[in-house]
Amino acid sequence: MKIEELRKKIDCIDDELSKLYVERMSVSKQIGEVKAREHLPVNVSKRENDILARICKGVDEDKIIYLKQLYDEIFLQSKNYQSSLREESSPTVNKIREVLSDERKSFPISATIACQGVEGAYSGMAAKHLFQITDITYFKNFEGVFNAVEKGLCDYGVLPIENSTAGSVLPVYDLMKKHNFYIVKSIRLPINHCLAAKEPNKKITKIITHEQALMQCAEFIKKTGVPATAVENTAVAAQMAANSEENIAAICSVDCAKLYNLSVVEENVQDADFNFTRFICISNKLRIFKGADKISVMTALEHKVGSLNTLLSRFYTQGLNLTKLESRPVGGRDFEFMFYFDFEGDVESKGLLNLLADLENSSDKFVFLGSYKETI
Repeated sequence: MKIEELRKKIDCIDDELSKLYVERMSVSKQIGEVKAREHLPVNVSKRENDILARICKGVDEDKIIYLKQLYDEIFLQSKNYQSSLREESSPTVNKIREVLSDERKSFPISATIACQGVEGAYSGMAAKHLFQITDITYFKNFEGVFNAVEKGLCDYGVLPIENSTAGSVLPVYDLMKKHNFYIVKSIRLPINHCLAAKEPNKKITKIITHEQALMQCAEFIKKTGVPATAVENTAVAAQMAANSEENIAAICSVDCAKLYNLSVVEENVQDADFNFTRFICISNKLRIFKGADKISVMTALEHKVGSLNTLLSRFYTQGLNLTKLESRPVGGRDFEFMFYFDFEGDVESKGLLNLLADLENSSDKFVFLGSYKETI
């Protein structure tokens, strides 16, 4: 047969398949209504296994795997449809609904804030963009920021989470699994590094900066031929360069160089013209301010084929746009990972809350990190 004739045959089959699919979903809806009325679970694994065993009988070996994949997707769509007919609940979703029952407030204009580093750090600059009035306390490391917020020593903490050039700030992701907090806002801040030293006309013996800045300026540093070392923070680097007896150079912001009386040797030393860092603002209380349209969660998935694909299909079915997916290993457990998701969505949506409830009820490691607005 010619390809045109074969395609006509496919068209006829597709017409029948689509009619049968719509009919199946209509029956699935009726079953979902019965389940909702009688408080029966949406997911019934035995029923799915029985269907697969029946329909795969007599099917050629080379087609069984494709038939199984098709029906896995059909089962998922049916369960999503049935879930949309009811109001799912979980401890986290109940807490979200409780917060949403109160009048939503605007993001505050002033607060006490925890940041990592010293005065002049980019986290401090991000805090000043987020709040009109700031009372910032600096801590030596990221864990100090989490501890200060968790214990209520500061109202909020501001932390870098990813850079457009150097990628994710992995130590922050690892600490996110350990501490109790909620993201209440985020901001993308343009990062323009400079090379600064006490004596710009003398030979520079060493370059110091934060490890993220080292990655963002790798090509520039390579061209200088000067050895470079990572320190806790770009502002710490500027402070160290100012106090050193050697002519050490720091990679930091121009404002930070001025703060520590360093001379700018060269501006815009980052390798990419478009270089920004995303900072999150965290709280020890679940707060959902006006305008929140982004959500972050962490969850562990089963170590089996298709588990991530199944979850991603849930986001697709709900029309949710994933903007970030990061995986981090679970300490002390082989081949187990926590997945971090950022996605756009209205936290008041019934379908979205049902998805969150299902994620929590099906995993012993689900964490809702917050619903918030991102400033660009």
